[in-house]
Amino acid sequence: MRRKSVYLNSPILWLLLAAGSMFVSVQIAPLRSAPVSKSGTWLSGYGSSGPATAPAPRTFIQSGDNLQVEYRFQNFRKDDLQVVFSIKEAELETYKGRYGYAQAELDGLATWQKQELQQAYQYAVDHLQNQQQYDQAVEKVKQEYHRRVDELFSTRGLRYQQENVLVADIPGIVHRNVKNFSPIAHQLETVFTAGNYGSTDIVGSILSLVQTGLAYENIPLKQDGRITGGIYPPLVTLVEGRGDCDSKTALLASILLNWNQSRLVGVGVPNHYLLGVMQNPGKGDVFVEYEGANYVLMEPAGPGWIPPGTISDYTMDLLNSGVQVALEPLTVN
Repeated sequence: MRRKSVYLNSPILWLLLAAGSMFVSVQIAPLRSAPVSKSGTWLSGYGSSGPATAPAPRTFIQSGDNLQVEYRFQNFRKDDLQVVFSIKEAELETYKGRYGYAQAELDGLATWQKQELQQAYQYAVDHLQNQQQYDQAVEKVKQEYHRRVDELFSTRGLRYQQENVLVADIPGIVHRNVKNFSPIAHQLETVFTAGNYGSTDIVGSILSLVQTGLAYENIPLKQDGRITGGIYPPLVTLVEGRGDCDSKTALLASILLNWNQSRLVGVGVPNHYLLGVMQNPGKGDVFVEYEGANYVLMEPAGPGWIPPGTISDYTMDLLNSGVQVALEPLTVN
């Protein structure tokens, strides 16, 4: 669950929290006959990840340029479910290129700036410009350089937390990926309708897919020569069958948001990322309040089979320590 560090010109920390995120308190719904910690806030011993389960069977088939992945898993109702997803290998490679950046791209922008500044200097000399005119030309070049750098990051699933500090733009990544998962949502919708699934069953089914169908794996900062900040974008997570906490959270959110009633928030704690879904908490459910609504917490990372409202011991220990929690809405719009 540990987050990673990345460097941009000068050492910077790859942070989880995003600009504009909201710090809130976390609560637990009262649970009958359950012991309460001395603080009166957290249920002692609650939030266990339960029995560990190995990732469910996953089948990957490549036929020519076509990649197909099939997942068989069991939801919290004990129903056996299956999803199948296909994508062209060339399409997946193009998709990967839309996330992260190569150092050569930043170097190219730096070279562009250097050339433009040299031209500005030569122009000032040739045309006998005064210092003010030259300074204005230099400032214009620098502003354009920073605009191009910002555009590079913002279009590749990254954003600034503050000067020289980048974050993985999980809300932006989710927003860009919801439509990619409409085929899976359509497959599951047929099952959900036939089984008379309620919203809780729908959420739990997709959560169990992400938890147990995909292995947990720390993602390297650099992949195939591209700096990504240690996150797989959702389609890669699904095809690869593995991901870390933020990768699996982004995947889960991208699927869930195909249902119009879904209201989600990303939940950031130190070195970890999880998801909150807007619904009334049941007894013992761990939840946060955001803009007047309750969001029940879920642990997409797995690999244990952890139902909505229950969090891992790791997360529970963090929350019991009194750390701040940052929320950021995950939406289609």
